[in-house]
Amino acid sequence: MNRKKIISIATILTLAMTNTGCVQKYFYGDKNKEKRVEDKKIIQTLPNETSNVECIDEIKPEKNNCNRGIISGKNPNTTITQGETHTLKSIRGKTIHIIKTPKGYNFPEYKGKVILLEMFGKDCPHCLNQIHSIKKIRNRYKGKLEVIAIQSQDRMSKFTARNYINKYGIKYPIIEGEDAVNLQRDVQETFKWIGILPYTLIIKNGIVGYIHAGEVPYEKLQKDIKELFQAK
Repeated sequence: MNRKKIISIATILTLAMTNTGCVQKYFYGDKNKEKRVEDKKIIQTLPNETSNVECIDEIKPEKNNCNRGIISGKNPNTTITQGETHTLKSIRGKTIHIIKTPKGYNFPEYKGKVILLEMFGKDCPHCLNQIHSIKKIRNRYKGKLEVIAIQSQDRMSKFTARNYINKYGIKYPIIEGEDAVNLQRDVQETFKWIGILPYTLIIKNGIVGYIHAGEVPYEKLQKDIKELFQAK
């Protein structure tokens, strides 16, 4: 075997071993499409769609910082019921009430506003990519829309949280996931969230209008929110 062939084979093996990209799997009845996503993974779903979306790390699941996994250990006494109010506090100390509705959630502190409820992770690169789009959307619809983010990975220390908020210029409220386990579990059970981060619900008048699993481009968020504002 000549030197060029040896180098070529070694290069292929190295790439195969180091590739930790995600694989999207779409299941539409008997059809099975598999697609590789490179640096920017975009997975989108809407309520009532029949497709299931799964993000699989090819090396080890625990290495995938954009999938927190399923919340387990359900206590039957913690089931969220319609009308139940969750009183949560943001990292900066703002009290936020979230009320369960038949098709989503109400936010009394933000009455009349469209709510972008996002489950994200501090170590998830796709979540970091989405911050710019979310900030841009929030500024575009200032006074009409609010963002509430649930940090769904390990709890941040006060020092880490402060640095994270300052570094990325975040002005919308962030709630630690450990303080909102029941809310996240309800999102999991009601909207079939399987742990993919970021996970974004766009809510108007207590009804979830759009759901996105994975990083969403600004243009798509803008389109969905515009349609909600135009809807009667």
